Formats: sequence, structure tokens, C-alpha cells
Amino acid sequence: MAASPQPAVDALTAITPYRIHVSQKYLDLTRQKLELVRLPREARSTYGASPIATAVSKTQLEPLIDHWLESDYDWRSQETQLNDHLPQFRTRVCGARLHFVHKTSISPAAIPLLFIHGWPDGFTTVSAVIDGLCEPYMASEDEQSQPPAFHVVAPTIPGFGFSEAVKEEANNLWSTAETFDALMKRLGYMHYMVYGSDWGFKIARAIALQHPESCMAVHTTNPEMPWPSPELNMFLGSGMLSPMQSIPVTPHLVTAQVPTDQQQTMAFALCDSPSGLLAYLMDMIKPPTSTSAPTSSVPTPSPHLSPYAQHSPVPSSGSQSRDPWSPTNLINWTMLHWLPGPEISLRWVANSTSMEPALWTAHSQVPLGITHYSVPGSQRRAHDPVIWAEAYHRVAMIRRRVGGVRFAAWERPEDVVADIRELAGLVYGVGVGDGGMIVASI
Repeated sequence: MAASPQPAVDALTAITPYRIHVSQKYLDLTRQKLELVRLPREARSTYGASPIATAVSKTQLEPLIDHWLESDYDWRSQETQLNDHLPQFRTRVCGARLHFVHKTSISPAAIPLLFIHGWPDGFTTVSAVIDGLCEPYMASEDEQSQPPAFHVVAPTIPGFGFSEAVKEEANNLWSTAETFDALMKRLGYMHYMVYGSDWGFKIARAIALQHPESCMAVHTTNPEMPWPSPELNMFLGSGMLSPMQSIPVTPHLVTAQVPTDQQQTMAFALCDSPSGLLAYLMDMIKPPTSTSAPTSSVPTPSPHLSPYAQHSPVPSSGSQSRDPWSPTNLINWTMLHWLPGPEISLRWVANSTSMEPALWTAHSQVPLGITHYSVPGSQRRAHDPVIWAEAYHRVAMIRRRVGGVRFAAWERPEDVVADIRELAGLVYGVGVGDGGMIVASI
């Protein structure tokens, strides 16, 4: 089903193994800046609650900075775990050296899957799902009953993490989509599925629009879509969803936005302060106040979690549930922005925001699978982006799940693995033609 990775033909297209190793000098500088941090005073109000009670507080941030400075956090240990459990490479694509994870399955029928991170998350998000996607764990030896397996490719957006930055005119979602498609073809994958949520979904949709001959299907979680134009209303009406149907929406599910006229100004502060960057990213992520895993989440150990994900610190209460928002994980996410400097990614978001309207002017026949999380009893709205999905894509599957989840691959990895497999079964198995949509709730 998928071609084997092709050997490089010259130095310009060479694919070389890569291991993360940050200069100790830079780590020492980071520590010095953390030791010299000066945090603002908490807001005070005569009438009780602060008017900025929803922002990151000093009481939230101080313990994280202490964790970062104390022996509890060790970047070298995190570096080793990432290097040991994520096969990483670099190659020059579209003029810049692109960093990517590439893990192949032993299954002869494995499907190439392009896993796209968004913002403010990074390539490490794939660590929670990569093993479950590559090697399904089933007791049956009957090949026909095995769930789909995948060759997983997880590139880092240029200028993020360990990928080189590109010229400013190419620092946007459309150019990123072209770069990622070129990478898949460099690896010998002429046809592939795509997964992405939030900004990752927008890149995935750009690929589906620009390369429908290569993009076989897209899976996403909680997509944000605008109301369709009258020209696209013709695609509504499969009968599976009523345009006026109400469904619960996830609280705080707001696509992270950067003020387009302030990104460079913010960069001066965030590039010089690791504690400020941590606070800013926490405000973008909005981790739950209680980091205990919800009762419907997956216990650890799990065959669908990579060793890196399984070894993430667990809550101090002694619970054996994986904590996606542990202090170490929050600092790791911050480090992925701190190490290259956050200015490129901030400009990427700002540039992409201005170009985003072009994403929603056409319908794509590329099948779309949606996992939608919602909290029972939450506020409902009559017009939800999930309902408008048919105006923009050929919807193959909608899987509804319970929970206030934004970064599903990181917070609910088994859900994402199961739903990507389900979509793959539809597209590569029975297909999605003639009303082959699945709408289900869990």
C-alpha cells in the first residue's frame, strides 16, 4: 500500500538521522534568567474576585518556575527520552532543513499518515500516539481482523522546534502545507492520510485543497469552521445532521490567536524571559486547574502510549494515570518554543491568520473524519462548526466523545488512535461512498 522510503540522490535531498542536543551554554543561560526572574504582584480587588481571575496567576507560575530550577526537572533526561523513543531525521525541503519524526510499521499493509502539530503544541505531541498507530496490539493472528497500521511522519513546522526558519513570505500555513506534501513524496509516500487539530487541521485542509490526488483522508478533533457561504450551502443536506441541530460545545475551545499587530513587540519580551514565555503559553493552553486525569481517560500502562508518554510524570497523589499537564510536560512544551526563540512561530500564526479566509472558499472531496469532544450540560449554540463541516469536506465520520479536550492526541491518545483507525477502515476498506457517513457517540 505504501512505498518504502527512497534513498537520497544527492546532498540536497539527503535524509539524515537527527538527535536533539542543546548546547550546555544555552541551558546555563536559561537557568540564569530563571534565577533572576521578577514576577508581577497579584491583582487585588476590594470586592472579591479579581477582574483578571481567568489569567495565569502568580500562585500558578511560581511552583512551575521552582520545578524548572530544582533538580526535579532535567532537560538532558527529557532530551534522552525523546531521542530514544522518537526516530528523528532532518532533510532539506523547500529551501530549509526540516526536522521530522518517522516511524514505520512492520505491517505490510501500513498506511502512510502525516501527523501535523499545531500551535502552541509541537512535534512531541505525536509521542503519545505513535506506537499505537504504528503497531496495533491485537491477540488475533488473522490479518483480516487486524486494525489498520500506519507509517507515521510527524514534521516540525519550519521555524518551530528543530526545523530551520524560512523566508518570511513562506512563513505561513499554505507554504507549510506545500513543504509537508513535498516531504511525504521525498519519503516515497505518494498517497497518505493526514491528522491535525487546531492549526494542524488548517494545514491539513490546505493540503487537501492543494493536493487532493495525494491526500486520501483527513482526521481532526473539534474543528473550528466559519459559517459557509451561500455557494457552499449546496453541499449541506446529507440527512445525517440538521443545519439547526444543537450539540454541546467544549468550554475554552478557542483557537489560539496572536494579535497580528503585536507579535514582534511581544517577541522582544518572550525571547528574553523563559518565565514570561511559560506564563504566556499557559494562558494559551489553559490547562485544567486539576491535572488529575478524568475518569474516562486511559489508565497507564497502555499499549497505545509510547514509552516517552508513559514515563511522563504522574500526579503527586500517587495516581497511576498519565498526567498530560504535569509541571515537566508544561516546561517541555515551553522549551520547544524557548530553544529556537518564539518569534518565528508567533509570526507564523499572525501570517497564517491573515491568510486563513482562503481556506474556506471551496469544497473538498477528500474524506474528513471528526472527533468532537463536549461536556454534558455545557452551553449549546444553534450553529456549530461540526454541522457546517459538510459544506467544506466530504464528511465520512463524526465520533462524539465526552470531555473538555483541546489537544486530543496529547490528552486522550487512545481516542485519537481508535478514531484514526476507524476512518482508515472506511477509506481504505469499505469506502465512504453512497452515504457511508458514520455518526456515533461514546
